[in-house]
Amino acid sequence: MINMAIVDDDSSFLEELKEISEKYFISHFVEYKLSTFSKGCNLVYELQEGKKFHIYLLDIELSDGEMNGLELAKIIQAQKNANSYVIFITNHLEFALNGYELDIFRYILKEQAAEKLPQALEEIGKRMNIQSGEFYTIDKAGFREKLFYSDILYIYKEQKNAVFVTENGASTIRNSLSRVMTELNNDGFVYINKGVIINISRIQKINGVEIILDNGERLYASRTHIQDVKMLVSKFWRKYM
Repeated sequence: MINMAIVDDDSSFLEELKEISEKYFISHFVEYKLSTFSKGCNLVYELQEGKKFHIYLLDIELSDGEMNGLELAKIIQAQKNANSYVIFITNHLEFALNGYELDIFRYILKEQAAEKLPQALEEIGKRMNIQSGEFYTIDKAGFREKLFYSDILYIYKEQKNAVFVTENGASTIRNSLSRVMTELNNDGFVYINKGVIINISRIQKINGVEIILDNGERLYASRTHIQDVKMLVSKFWRKYM
């Protein structure tokens, strides 16, 4: 599921951004949850409580007296992972110059939001490899869990089980890794050794056989797999990043 935070102190425009986003996600069959905020400080409270978002839509010129969009983006930047994106929505692109040191994905004029926001969401979808809202479904004991591909860090073998590791914890299914790989049917996943499948989009760096994920976790590829891993990672990055 895509979690998006929208911050704008203009209630009518806040609703417009929500409608544009909902229309895009629904038309592309992407599961989503939108959280709207009229004040930046309210989003900060959510972040401090551990809430994470994939996409942030921020009005630069917030007038809540506590912080503007640039200040809010700095707080987000300190907590967001590599799989999160900040989009500034503004009436004045000249303000964008003040955010050059921030990792801002896109600047969009408010008057062009209906046209440009869906385009930005489309590009984010390509980068996150979620254009079709892909997810893996785990069914067991009357319980169904959907694991969004972009949220999966890696999958490892534990006896006769496959364990999916995400930022929110681990989910186990009685299944072989080979069968899981077949069911994923996606070029964004690769074996790094016989017992671990990794999500390429979550790789931040490869150093020798050491693989560093965007959450700081370190995994190790076997020497027999590392060249194939590097080749597939390079191919994936050229295609999606």
